Amino acid sequence: MSGSTAGIPIKLLYEAEGMKITAEMKNGEIYRGLLLNAEETMNLTLSDVVRTSKNGQVSKVPSVYLRGSMVRFISLPELLVDAPVFKKVVSLKKRAEAERGAGGAAGNKRKRE
Repeated sequence: MSGSTAGIPIKLLYEAEGMKITAEMKNGEIYRGLLLNAEETMNLTLSDVVRTSKNGQVSKVPSVYLRGSMVRFISLPELLVDAPVFKKVVSLKKRAEAERGAGGAAGNKRKRE
């Protein structure tokens, strides 16, 4: 894992290794299983997989390797909300908002009603 060049979504995916995830593919298939490995290209290795095809047919597969370019989205466990990666993002966002506010650019923002 080369964490220095990976973006936040990939780092979060690394944090999910060893947890149950769900991945929906571009062809409509859904895979739910234990994330063994994630790569910077979003390639995933899952074990103890339940595969649901587009027509709803369910099958069990011992392991599967999913190509990242074919993944539509990934559902991660909610406990990752407390991951250190998210805490870093929140602090960076607050710092950026504070800098914008101090710079006078905040007056250009429209307020929501």
